[in-house]
Amino acid sequence: MFLLPYAWFAATFGLLFLRKRYPVATIALTGTSTWLYYTTGHWGPLVAAPALAVFSLGRVSAVERRRRQAEQERLRIAREVHDVVAHSLAMINVQAGVAAHVADRKPDEAVKALLAIKEASRAALVDLRATLGVLRSGEGTAPAPSLARLDELLAPVGKPVEVLGEPGDLPVPVDVAAYRIVQESVTNALRYAPDATKITIRFERTGGQLEITVRDDGRATMPGIGAGTGLAGMRERAEALGGSVDAGGVPGGGFEVRAVLPVEGGGG
Repeated sequence: MFLLPYAWFAATFGLLFLRKRYPVATIALTGTSTWLYYTTGHWGPLVAAPALAVFSLGRVSAVERRRRQAEQERLRIAREVHDVVAHSLAMINVQAGVAAHVADRKPDEAVKALLAIKEASRAALVDLRATLGVLRSGEGTAPAPSLARLDELLAPVGKPVEVLGEPGDLPVPVDVAAYRIVQESVTNALRYAPDATKITIRFERTGGQLEITVRDDGRATMPGIGAGTGLAGMRERAEALGGSVDAGGVPGGGFEVRAVLPVEGGGG
């Protein structure tokens, strides 16, 4: 019996070795053991064991919170880089194909295509430098993505793009998400439906929401929503704002991306 308090004491503190793997269980067990220790008439600083377990749980929670924040930031940067690079490379690929096709017969058209390639690569470098600027200093070095830059985005596309409706004034987070969704949708149309002759972008404000529809008339089949990184990224952007993205084929051929984003303050 003389050794029982010491064994009990050691066993209770020994549970602390499990606190990182089983923090809640460690708190419960050390707390129960301490309560039983004192109710059975033993004395000593055993209460330090659950106190240390609670303190460790706080530290583990703080570390886990920082880890999640770092992971979210990494995913955000990955989405930004993907959107910039994928769109620019799609533009360059389309225009390079045009230039190669008409170089002998229509040199003027080839020159236009090469100029479009130059502009697409310039815009990509500007956006990538801005993203790297955020990584290095936390401050951007170029205009934020915005539907106000829609003409600049669509200029190098190389095929007719019809824009219907107006997005109106948007909060910055919604504006950025809307721009990236349109950018990725156009990129996908160029990559997966090269036979498309037209891309249609429609904006509609109803009931405090912005609805964005991007449709092409190509015959190619694109992956379902969530199958590709770009489509998954669009959905993540929309859901982060409380919105949604749907994508799929349309009757008669073609593919459509439809995004609904909530807009603060109702329609504009």
